[in-house]
Amino acid sequence: MASSEIRTDVAGRDVPKLGFVFVASLSFALAFIVFGLIFPTTLQDGLSTLQRLVVTTFGPVYVGTVLVVLVLMLAVALSPVGRLRLGKPGRRPEFGWPSWLAMLMSAGVGLSFLFWGTAQPLLHAVDPPPGTAQAGTAEAAATGLRYSLFFWGPHAWALYAGVAVPVAYAAFRKDRPVLISSALYALMGESTRRWPGKVIDLLAVIAILFGVATSLGLGTRELNEGLAQAFGVPISYGAKVAIIVGLMTVSTISAMTGLGRGIRWLSLANGVLCSALVVFTFFWGPTRELIGAIGTTVSGFVTHLPGMSLATETPGNTWEAGWTFFFWAWWIAWAPFVGTFIARISRGRTIRSVVAGVVLVPGSISAVWFSVFGGTALNRVESGSVDPGLVDGNVKSALTVEVFGTLPLPGVVAVVVAIVLALLFITSADSASFMLGSTTSGGSLKPPRPVRLLWSFSAAFAAVLLLAGGISALQGAAVVAAVPFTVILLAVCVSFVLMVVRDLRRPGGPWLESSSGPSPGQRADPR
Repeated sequence: MASSEIRTDVAGRDVPKLGFVFVASLSFALAFIVFGLIFPTTLQDGLSTLQRLVVTTFGPVYVGTVLVVLVLMLAVALSPVGRLRLGKPGRRPEFGWPSWLAMLMSAGVGLSFLFWGTAQPLLHAVDPPPGTAQAGTAEAAATGLRYSLFFWGPHAWALYAGVAVPVAYAAFRKDRPVLISSALYALMGESTRRWPGKVIDLLAVIAILFGVATSLGLGTRELNEGLAQAFGVPISYGAKVAIIVGLMTVSTISAMTGLGRGIRWLSLANGVLCSALVVFTFFWGPTRELIGAIGTTVSGFVTHLPGMSLATETPGNTWEAGWTFFFWAWWIAWAPFVGTFIARISRGRTIRSVVAGVVLVPGSISAVWFSVFGGTALNRVESGSVDPGLVDGNVKSALTVEVFGTLPLPGVVAVVVAIVLALLFITSADSASFMLGSTTSGGSLKPPRPVRLLWSFSAAFAAVLLLAGGISALQGAAVVAAVPFTVILLAVCVSFVLMVVRDLRRPGGPWLESSSGPSPGQRADPR
């Protein structure tokens, strides 16, 4: 790479540079952990206060950001620009469709996806957005399904595409490192290689660390509750720490083996088991009602899309702050990690295929996911098979375990659910440690193993620390981390448009290819 910051040895292998971003981000992580250990109450109160301030001030900004990024990604994919390949002419995709989709899905959701899948439609049914439906009615249930898809569907995944496409464009078409700062080259020029660019990469690392630690902490809390419900595991801080240590150990081993082995194979296994769980629930659950639920979810989502997309806080209405603003902040905090990870595995694909695979495919999967699991939960509560008192916004796992316990072969299903939860945790954590290592190594495509190991431990310690502060500390960390990256994300989108426009105006133009697949005579890697 002639212009890349990544040096190579005589064999052409990466020789990563550990500079300012690595030292500063590691120092921040250690300082945060030490401060939290010494002043846990101060940390918890501070994060809670910042969360309230941020949601009140920036909530509508999050709504606007999500909508802008979604419209931009769809417009780019549908335009002739969508035919541009993220790589040199003739470059074939590094990973085949099954592996690529499995890795991006596993990295992008975490283990909370399963808990929210059953609980969120019910939570919205008993507490619907103001002015939409009366709590506990069939209309409220339909509202719960469509809002669940809204929070986990195309809008959310567009945030990942909004990072992945610009970063991959800069990296694989302009020979720049796989870094957030590289996507800002059209706005900042060579400053992306100097301290302004390094500060941006530092902010991205902090957002990744907080976002991942928050999700691991929340997921561990839910997993402990679920294991207690299913297998009698005690609910305690010690049990949560043991869960984090055990699963992070496996995820670290996976991250050490690299993308093509541990991360890819675990993601594929996760995809197979998740698909099997959906199919089993669909055919052995209330199938007729679930068919209707899928139609209700999709039609309701499409019909109410403008209203949901533009909703902001009104006087006396705190629902948007508790749900919409928090969810968008959470997704934005995850965008630098998942977006750069998707960019890393998307070399050789066209922009159109990346947007389709990152926005439309996960959006369709989410529609089926929430319709099947959420529809089953709604059916079981309505029929009295599951206690409606289990519908708790803070602990969703107990409800999930009870719902799956109403299906045939409950013992086998419980084991499969436990394995799925573990794999969802591991695959998101190993992808995160890989990208933390890459970002702090100058954008290396193969970050050093010691660096990946170090970030695995740092993320685990941060999760343990935040877990000690309770759910308010966990949510506060994610919301606060999203603030600086919201500005960066919008700047990345502007820079991407400028890069494309300049390339189109260049004599000879960019390389246009007529399909989203490999070039003639080439085929995608079957992995």
